Amino acid sequence: MKLRTVAVSLLSLSLLAACGGGQSPTPGTDTDFGRLQVLSPNKQDTIRTRLKVNVVFVGYRQPPPGQVQTPQEVNVRDFQDTLPQSYQAINRAPSAYGNTEYTGNAFDYDYNYVFADQKFEDDFFAFLTSKGTEKPLTVFQKYFNCQFVVVKDPQTGKDVEVPDDTCTTPSPLITRPVTGNYEIDAQDTENWLADNGSRVGVKPGEYTVYLINWYSRPDFKFHSYTRANAADTDTGTKFGARASRRMIAWGGSIRQGQAAQRVWFYDLSANPDPWTDAWDVTHADSTGDGTADYRMPPIWEYGTRKASTAYGRKVSVDLALVTRYTALNLLFTPSPLYRAALTPPQMPEDIRLDMHVEQGAGAADPARLLNAPLVQDRVSVLQPFAKFSNTVKQTPLNGDLADVYQCFFTVFEDACSPEYADYSGERLFQYTVKELRDSYKTAPAGQYLLPIYAFNDNTDSQGGLLGIAYDDGQTGTQSFVYGFLTPSLIDPYGYGFTDTLVHETGHHLSLSHPHDGYDSEQDLSYGPSGRFRFVDVGDESGTVMSYNDLSRTFGQFNLDSQYRYLSAAYLNNTNAILELTRRAGKAAPVTAAAQGADALFVQAQSQYNAMSYLEAARLSHQGYRQVLDAAIAAGVDVQAYKWYENLTGLSTQGVRRQARISHDLLPKPGAWIFPEETPKQRALRLAP
Repeated sequence: MKLRTVAVSLLSLSLLAACGGGQSPTPGTDTDFGRLQVLSPNKQDTIRTRLKVNVVFVGYRQPPPGQVQTPQEVNVRDFQDTLPQSYQAINRAPSAYGNTEYTGNAFDYDYNYVFADQKFEDDFFAFLTSKGTEKPLTVFQKYFNCQFVVVKDPQTGKDVEVPDDTCTTPSPLITRPVTGNYEIDAQDTENWLADNGSRVGVKPGEYTVYLINWYSRPDFKFHSYTRANAADTDTGTKFGARASRRMIAWGGSIRQGQAAQRVWFYDLSANPDPWTDAWDVTHADSTGDGTADYRMPPIWEYGTRKASTAYGRKVSVDLALVTRYTALNLLFTPSPLYRAALTPPQMPEDIRLDMHVEQGAGAADPARLLNAPLVQDRVSVLQPFAKFSNTVKQTPLNGDLADVYQCFFTVFEDACSPEYADYSGERLFQYTVKELRDSYKTAPAGQYLLPIYAFNDNTDSQGGLLGIAYDDGQTGTQSFVYGFLTPSLIDPYGYGFTDTLVHETGHHLSLSHPHDGYDSEQDLSYGPSGRFRFVDVGDESGTVMSYNDLSRTFGQFNLDSQYRYLSAAYLNNTNAILELTRRAGKAAPVTAAAQGADALFVQAQSQYNAMSYLEAARLSHQGYRQVLDAAIAAGVDVQAYKWYENLTGLSTQGVRRQARISHDLLPKPGAWIFPEETPKQRALRLAP
C-alpha cells in the first residue's frame, strides 16, 4: 500500500513537472509586448510602499497604568486615534479643475512610538545648554507676557486692542511669563538628534518626528531656536536675526557627504511660537478671517484654568495633530502643487529658464537683484535628468506691459478683464502667452521653455507680493512664474529676486508650500487658518518653499518627494507610450525595449522601497527613455503636451472657469487652489 502511494505520488510529480506545474509562473501581465512585471500599457499605476515613521518623545511622560492622563502627559492612543493609516498623493492644482488626479505615489504607514530614556534626555538637554546663548526677550515673547492693551485708533477714534510689549505686570491670562531667551541654533539641534537616533532605535534615513519638552526638567531654560545667519542671497539682509523668525521646530536639512537626514523636531517648551501666533492666548481668531484659529500654546499653559485659548487642552492630542497635519501631510509625504511630468507623455529633458526682467525707469539695478546662473543651479536638482540653461532678456516696464502689470494688482472686479474669471491677471496672462508662443517659434525642438517674469518696479505699486507660479486657468497645468519687486520690498524689507524665483520655480516644477496641503484619507485641503492655524509651523523646516526666508535651497523632504513624483511619472508615461505604440500597430519593434525597461522598473521599485529615491528615479528615467526612443524609432507619434497651444477663450468672453479656487486658507473638502499669500501671511513675513 505504501509502495503504491509513493508510486502514484512520483507519477503525479513527473506529470506536473512535464506540464510546468513544478515551477512558479513568471509574475506580471501578458501584453502585446510579452509578459511584463511592472509596466502595463494604458494603465495609470501607483507605486505603493510601506513607510516607517518614528515618533520619539523627549521629555514627555506617559500616565502610569490606571491613572488619569494629565494635560501635559502623552498617551500613545491619542496618536493611534489621530494619525492616518495611509496617504495617496494628488496633483493639487489639476485636481481642483475636475476629477482627482493621482500622482501614482501611495504610502501605508508603520508607526514606531519611542519614549527616550533618561540618559538620552540628559545628554540632549545638556547639549542644548552648551549650545545656547542668552539673549534679550524678543518682542513676541514680551507680547506673550503682556498680551493686549486698549488704545484709541488715531484715524477712527475708536478703541482697539494692540499687542503690548511694555507691561510691568504680566497679563492675568497667562500661567507663567517668559523670563529668558536662550537662543539655540536649529540646525545644530537637528543634527544632534539625527546623529544620536540609534540610541532610541531610529535607523539613519528613517522619517522621524522628535517631540520635545524641556519644561518638565529642573534645568529648564526659556529658549528659542534660530538660523541667525540666514540671509537673502541678493541683498544680504539677515532674516534670521528677526524676532519673527524665532522658532520652535526645524528639520529636513541636507548635510553634504552624509546619509539622507529625515528628521523634524517640534518643541512646545520653546518661545512661544510667533509664526503660528502661539503667543496670543487672548483671541480665538488670530488671523482676522472671522473663524476661530486652533494653535498650540506653550507647554506650560496646558492645564490652565484661566479664560485663555489654552483652557481645556491636552498636549497629547495637539502633538498628534501636528504630527499628522504638518509632519506627514506637508513635510514627509506631501502632494505636489503641479505635475512633475510637465509635458506628458513626452517629458522634457532640455529645460531653459526663459527669464524676462521688466525694468522700471529708475528702479534698482537688476544686476544686484538677480543671479540667473544661481537660480538655474538651485532648481536643477528638481529635474536631475534634464539639461538646464538660462537666458535673461531685459525690457522697459512701460507701455502695454506696464498696463497689464498694473491690472494684475487692481482690486476692482470691473476693471481690466471683468469678463474673465481672473479679472486682474488675465491681461498679463494673455500678454505673456503671446510672448511664449513667439519664443517657441525659434526654440530648439524638444526644448521646454520655463517662462519667468521679474517685474522690477520703480514705485511701491502693490502691497508686498513677491511672486506667484501661475497655472493655465483650464487644466491646472503650470504656466508662468512671476516675481515682483518694489523699492520698499528691497529696502527696508531686504528682498531680491533670486530666492523668490527659486521658490516660485520650485512650484512650477511641482512643489507645494510646507504650510498648506491635502489630507487624502479625509479628502481635505487646508492651510494655516481656522482649525489648522498651527500648520504654519511647517515653514520651520529647511526649504526655500517656506515663507520665513531661512533657507535658500530645497531640503531633504523636497528632494525625496520630487524624486518619488518623477519615479511615478516615468512609470505612467512609459505605460502611455506603450499604449500609443500598441494602437499604432508597432508593438513588435518595441518589444525588446519594453522588456528591458520593465526589468529596470523592477529595480527602480526595489530602490524606491529602500528609500533610495534618486536612484529609483534614475532607473525609472532609464526605462522610460528605452521605451520612448524605441517608439520614436518605430515611427510612433509621441507628443509632449503643449498647454499654450491648447487654450480656449483667450480673445472671446469665455465661460468663467469652474476650478475650486479659494481666497482664504480655511479647510475645504476636495482639492482646492489656495492663494499664494494672505494678508496675515504677508504681515508675518514682513514682521521685524
